[in-house]
Amino acid sequence: MDNQNLIKEGAVIAVLYILLLFVTLFVPLIEIVTLFLLPLPFIVFTARHGWKSASGLAVIIGLASVLILSLAALPLVLLTVIGGLMIGSAVSQNLTAYETWARGTVGFVIGLVLTFLTVQWLFSLNIISEMNKSINESIEQSQQILTDFGMAFSSENLQTITDQMRQILDLLPVILVVIAMLLGLASQWIGYKTLRLLDKRELAFPPFREFRLPVSLVWIYFAALVVTWLYGDTESLWYVGAVNVTNLAGIFVALQGLSFIFFYTFKKGKSKAIPIITIIITILFPFIGLYLLRILGIIDLGFSLRDRIANDKK
Repeated sequence: MDNQNLIKEGAVIAVLYILLLFVTLFVPLIEIVTLFLLPLPFIVFTARHGWKSASGLAVIIGLASVLILSLAALPLVLLTVIGGLMIGSAVSQNLTAYETWARGTVGFVIGLVLTFLTVQWLFSLNIISEMNKSINESIEQSQQILTDFGMAFSSENLQTITDQMRQILDLLPVILVVIAMLLGLASQWIGYKTLRLLDKRELAFPPFREFRLPVSLVWIYFAALVVTWLYGDTESLWYVGAVNVTNLAGIFVALQGLSFIFFYTFKKGKSKAIPIITIIITILFPFIGLYLLRILGIIDLGFSLRDRIANDKK
């Protein structure tokens, strides 16, 4: 009977997933919403039955999706199925919300990498070369527009702009991780809401003020920063890797700094407008905001600032 129920539920999940996939692929604009809903069937199924049963279902649904909707569906299947499996397995193992988020992020990173590789294989398309080509075309068009108005970049300025734009390609790993973090966070939040509704499970993110990272992250950040100083050659593999680690660790440290502001505001009974204003300033002036939050996060981690405030009885 249990096996029959498992098969029935798997069939429902399969139909629901393929329907969402069809809508995502063929209905314009709706993919903005359905992209976050596609991992949901696998989150629910994996949370209920574990990753082994869900992995078997994933293979079946993947093959069915390709047969019904063509190979064009494969990249999206890889992305959403792996992410959903990772989040659902974390929920089934009763991991904390932030541990689940970390596992979901890893799943979506793997999915994004496989998606890139699959797109290149299916369409014989070199994504990096196409991005380089787009950068060159954008610069040429900008130069032409300025020339038409009697202005133009000098050769030095043009080279500087080109180098800066191409640095974006060097940061592609960080960009992928950030995208995976956002996908994981949104999918996990939707999954929590759905499981609370269907299974009455007590799933929720703890208050953001409780978000804390290991102190070792500070040392990783500084080690990567030293590597960028030692390797002046921007084409060096060590330099590119260190820049990615520095930027990624910097994002996490900035989150730590923002979490500290929420903690301080709560602990000291300050106005709730303080963290809201901080977020607005960071969005409007990201370079300044992220820099200041990064410094605050380093101080909090390096000097246990949060613990000092928590133990302050005054």
